[in-house]
Amino acid sequence: QPDAAPFSSHSFSAENASHPKKSLSSMEAGRGAGGGAELSERERNLLEREAELRRREQKLGIVEKNIKALTPNWPFPWYAIEYHDIDAEIPAAKVGMMKRLYVNFLLTAAALTTNWIAMLGIWFSGDASGPSYTLWSTLYLVGIPGAWKLWYRPIYFAYRDKTTLRYFCFLLSFAAHCFFVVIMALGLPNMAAGGLMTMIQQFAVGHPIAALFTFLAMLVWACTAVLSILNFKKVQNEWGKEGVDMTSITEQLKNEVRESLVPVAAEVVRGAA
Repeated sequence: QPDAAPFSSHSFSAENASHPKKSLSSMEAGRGAGGGAELSERERNLLEREAELRRREQKLGIVEKNIKALTPNWPFPWYAIEYHDIDAEIPAAKVGMMKRLYVNFLLTAAALTTNWIAMLGIWFSGDASGPSYTLWSTLYLVGIPGAWKLWYRPIYFAYRDKTTLRYFCFLLSFAAHCFFVVIMALGLPNMAAGGLMTMIQQFAVGHPIAALFTFLAMLVWACTAVLSILNFKKVQNEWGKEGVDMTSITEQLKNEVRESLVPVAAEVVRGAA
């Protein structure tokens, strides 16, 4: 009996020794199962990282493409400050109207330029009753970028993005523009306007050169006023045919304002938390 204990303590080792292939195969199987699980986990991580890299590359490619596509090209190739392409960005159904409005903008710029030349002629003629140099120079320098930003770009983006808010901004600013060009065409006194009344005044005081430039300015202002009023009515009619009235504009404005305020409110809440 005492001799049986030491033998029994080595019984497992003896069994393993009598079957070495069985022991090795079982150990390798255990190691292989653990290694396979670890390898599959690594493969999964690598595949996920590869997929994420591909997604990032695609996003970078899209961003790079958009950057190239939106490279500033206006007003001149050698001095470009904004991207402007009616045929590429405006829906086909609105291209004709958008080009009419672009002509309207160019005519406004021409009217402001001609008006500045007319006022310069009055200034050189020595007419002390004429408007101040500061007024008509400021009108020229502010008028062209003002027309571009206040009414042309809003309707451009309204057609491109189909946004009611920009369309509403266009209606307000373009109505003010129509009023302004009519005033300039009439040539009301002390308005730095080379229009009808200013032309008559220059002929009356015997300044034919200044009167001639004022006459040219009046013609351009008159053409601008007529085209602006026609375009305003045409845009109104277009949107009316599409079922856009003041009620729908108000509702869409509320929705757009609400959608724009939700991310801001979320950021405020997160910041407060």
